[in-house]
Amino acid sequence: MKKVYFIVIIICLLACKREIDYSNLQEEDINRENFDPYLMVITDDYDVEIFHNMTGDYPDGTYCAEVEYYNPNTGTRNTYTLNVDVEDGDLTVIHWPNGGWLDETHFSPENISYGEISFISDRGCEYVVTLGDYGGGCYSDGKQLQNDVNIDIEDTTCPNCGGNKDVYEDLCYSCTEERESVCPRCGSYKISFDEYCNNCQDELTNEE
Repeated sequence: MKKVYFIVIIICLLACKREIDYSNLQEEDINRENFDPYLMVITDDYDVEIFHNMTGDYPDGTYCAEVEYYNPNTGTRNTYTLNVDVEDGDLTVIHWPNGGWLDETHFSPENISYGEISFISDRGCEYVVTLGDYGGGCYSDGKQLQNDVNIDIEDTTCPNCGGNKDVYEDLCYSCTEERESVCPRCGSYKISFDEYCNNCQDELTNEE
């Protein structure tokens, strides 16, 4: 009987000393004191759930996400499904389907530990991103979003200087002021609300 107990103890000790295979986790591995979630090999949503429950963050990788887009300047509002990247717990990239992207040059990386964030891009557009399945591969609406963004950019970009303009205006404020300050008769400076410069007004008055 003692021999049986001894064998059981040995087996238990060997089991406790077994190294954790992070690429093939077992249920009992997760509850071990030496389990380190940062060593996990994330392959599916179950792994993501374990990591998130233990760290409070989402693991690095690509996710399918629901992306709400709103441009207050044009009124364009739609919801799309796109691939997004998470790094160090932050949303860092939204991918377009043809290789384009929205990254830290367009917005500041935001912590997405709650699975959803909202931010405003460098052009004043509002985004709400909600994480979905791990692994990405979802471009169902990407082309539509890219098309909407491109149209909005064109509608709010001054064709003269490339700056921002109101969607209902032909030019930005600066270029409008500059154009209205040029005399159409001689090309010299004029007061914006006058039709001609002082010299041309005098000449036209004398001709009468």
